[in-house]
Amino acid sequence: MSLIFKPRISFSFGSGRSSIVKNKPVHREELIWSKADLQKLVLLRAMRCTYKECGEHFSRSLDACSSIVQKKDLEPGIKKKRKEILAEVLEANAA
Repeated sequence: MSLIFKPRISFSFGSGRSSIVKNKPVHREELIWSKADLQKLVLLRAMRCTYKECGEHFSRSLDACSSIVQKKDLEPGIKKKRKEILAEVLEANAA
């Protein structure tokens, strides 16, 4: 019996070959938001609709709605519109 181990299966599982892995980026289709859609989104958010509800109106995901609010910095417009709606309601009740 020998002290040196000799494997019965030869180690040739492609270890001698070097292969280059090429990453191919996949470009996703980008749906562009129109100005009318952005105004509707601001109005819906001003009326306290959730991002999920907004996404259902536009056939988009809630992540798409929340990210466009951050990208376009629509939050000040939403707060302003919310104040306008509240002022209209309070004015109508006072009259």
